[in-house]
Amino acid sequence: MEMVTGILGIAGFAFAATALSVLVYEYQADVLHGPYIEGRAQPQREAAMLAPVRAMFEPYVERLNWKARNAIYLASLA
Repeated sequence: MEMVTGILGIAGFAFAATALSVLVYEYQADVLHGPYIEGRAQPQREAAMLAPVRAMFEPYVERLNWKARNAIYLASLA
């Protein structure tokens, strides 16, 4: 009985984490709430501190996005 409860707990946690990540992604991608609104104030201090780090990792992220696009497309068909 404890094993079944553990498996259900792990499955429930995985479902909740996936649902939460989808909600965050959809909120960020929404043109009414995301960073796409023209003239929206950007946090200048944080952006200035993170610019070098972002410039260092951006090529790797772009390459990962390019490689993962087929898997994402395949998952969207299912």
